Amino acid sequence: MTASVPPVVAYEPSLGRDARQGSWEELARGTFRTAIDRVHAAEWEAAARLVEVSVLEADELRDVYDRWPTATLQWVRDRGASEVDVEDAVRRLGDLIGAPAMNGIVSEWPRYTAAVAVAARLCREQDPAAAEGIEAARHVWQGIHDRAVDRVAGMIDIAVRLVGESALGELWDFLMGDWYDIHERRYALDNQPWEQSAHQLMIAIVDGFHAHLAGTGRQGDIELVEEPHRTGFRFAPCGSGGRSVDPAITDGRPRSGAPFGFAVTTQAHDWAWNTVGICSYCVHCCQLNEVMPIDRLGYPTRVIDPPTWGPEATTTSCTWWVYHDPADVPDSVYRRVGRDPARRPSPRKELEHD
Repeated sequence: MTASVPPVVAYEPSLGRDARQGSWEELARGTFRTAIDRVHAAEWEAAARLVEVSVLEADELRDVYDRWPTATLQWVRDRGASEVDVEDAVRRLGDLIGAPAMNGIVSEWPRYTAAVAVAARLCREQDPAAAEGIEAARHVWQGIHDRAVDRVAGMIDIAVRLVGESALGELWDFLMGDWYDIHERRYALDNQPWEQSAHQLMIAIVDGFHAHLAGTGRQGDIELVEEPHRTGFRFAPCGSGGRSVDPAITDGRPRSGAPFGFAVTTQAHDWAWNTVGICSYCVHCCQLNEVMPIDRLGYPTRVIDPPTWGPEATTTSCTWWVYHDPADVPDSVYRRVGRDPARRPSPRKELEHD
């Protein structure tokens, strides 16, 4: 009897859709790279399913990278910026990042889905060009993704220029209010066991950062870091916030440097780890994973060692940690976002006698 082969893609309840399956080591490899591996192993249907699931991995970005720029400009206007200043800032951004980026991710999305459809068809036809088709789809997505990131980061920069750095935390609260509510409901300790929450948080990390095409090779590869009380996911660099600080993925022109000059924090703020040099885009990771969960749940859901920008000490990698017990999160994590460690939950009973 032939042994059954585990599926590479199956329904993931926590995401509400199909997602990649496998060990954490397998999931740490980028989706396009993994699809090409399956082509080389003549596992044609698996390769097709993998390249197709890349569209599902990217779909949340298609949504927010379409909504956030428009919402940001409206937020800026609502806070009293003049229409002349807004138009001048938008014109400057367009000159920097170009018309395709300014037109938005939705205008380019069909090119990506068409490239994926071609790649999947080549796989199912067992065509020798299938690997090239998968790489072509990845290349199309990388261009679309990076232009969309530049548009979002550029609009956030406009908000800092016209409203002020001190309002940046408020802006991200406005943009992510729907995410906050979902996050709070799902990961509350009285809603589900932390083991289940931790697993879901880790699934969401690998799924999302495949789409961000983490790593200098832009394959979506993630480094796993196992420690006794926590699991880390390192992006070297992240493909989105990393564009602000890393010359390796920006043709030598990180967006926090010339000619772009996208804003980084110049003062310490709770919503940016009280660290100078945090790119304005990366602020949303602090708010979503540390500040908001501590305020609403009593603990961070993920702890982040972020990239930083500075003339003498730029850090390009980013590491997201999921603690095996939220009670083990150090006091320093609370204090660096201006919160009291006394808010943390008690150790889980099942671990007290380990």
